[in-house]
Amino acid sequence: MLLFILFYFKSKGRYDQYIEYVDKEEYGLKDFIPIGLAMKELSSPERLLPMALRTALARYHNQVYQKVLELRGPRDVEFYHYIHQGYRLTVGLLTAVEGSLMGTIMVFQGSMDGLGLTALAAVSLVAVPFLVDASLEEQIKERRLLIQMEFPEFVNKLTLLVNAGMTISKAWEKIIHENKKDHILYQEMQYALAEVKAGKPEPIAYEEFARRCHVKEVTKFVSVIVMNLKRGGSEVVPVLREQGRECWEMRKNAAREMGEQAGTKILIPMMIMFLGIVLIVATPAVLSMTSGM
Repeated sequence: MLLFILFYFKSKGRYDQYIEYVDKEEYGLKDFIPIGLAMKELSSPERLLPMALRTALARYHNQVYQKVLELRGPRDVEFYHYIHQGYRLTVGLLTAVEGSLMGTIMVFQGSMDGLGLTALAAVSLVAVPFLVDASLEEQIKERRLLIQMEFPEFVNKLTLLVNAGMTISKAWEKIIHENKKDHILYQEMQYALAEVKAGKPEPIAYEEFARRCHVKEVTKFVSVIVMNLKRGGSEVVPVLREQGRECWEMRKNAAREMGEQAGTKILIPMMIMFLGIVLIVATPAVLSMTSGM
């Protein structure tokens, strides 16, 4: 609790220029993120660790950075990686504060279990930030599934336009301009188009687009159009049609996976409701048996 109060006053008003750009719906503890950012500015205790452990942690932090890079893109990665670092520390500290307060109350009530809860709260200060990092993996899976669901429709549109005589770059641009969806795939396509218009070679822009999407079928598709740009040829349409068929199979698998995830998410609330019903039904019976004894 003392740590919380200390960093609260240390961070007050210092990070407003960062926090105003953070979405409250995405970061539920937005108002407390400055506390974590203030904690991050302290001299890292990792310098006291053995070299092998420091190397492993550096590798781990780089993996977290790569996950944020995939989620946010190269333009915003530095900002959101900075916010994520503060957020993970904030969640860890608030969890520790809550646990320690509950433990202290239990101790004052005469329960020694409160000491164990307080010790667990101290451990959570270190462990919970790693759980926050793990949540990035779920966000990445969801992002890739969304791309897999939308990509086949894009491939079909591109194939039709190229078959009608358009170049790949003109068809790409036309699809973006006619799109009305706020979707991650079209955001990445728009970013690639902006890079091409800024002077970056088309093959490089498309390859970077595939790396940002991080979906196997997108990478395969990009290799086809890059080869066409470099070598030319009239055989690109049949290849794109074959790619479209493969992408629709990918979409079926993605839809199946999303359905399984939805079923898992529904199961937890159903279990909670079931336990609530059991308690409502069983409590009067237990009370009547107790009063009879």
